[in-house]
Amino acid sequence: MKTLLLATLLMSGSVFAGDKIDITVKGMVCSFCSQGITKKFKEEGVKNVNVDLGKHLVSIELADNQKLDNARIEKLLTDAGYGVEKIETK
Repeated sequence: MKTLLLATLLMSGSVFAGDKIDITVKGMVCSFCSQGITKKFKEEGVKNVNVDLGKHLVSIELADNQKLDNARIEKLLTDAGYGVEKIETK
């Protein structure tokens, strides 16, 4: 039963509280981009946001009891004018 539940969760693409997520983002070039992306995720209630412009990487840490799925992450970034290459949950 536990295996079935775990498999279902992994296949759903959902991310759960306390998770750390690295997102490779296309189109980030300046500190304005960094500030805008940080603001978008903070508005979602994300605990921590770190933007590395050189690596095109946005790292977020979810707050307790927070759920943020990959589709929502991608929508936040694409609506802000950026592309998403990869989303990796740690």
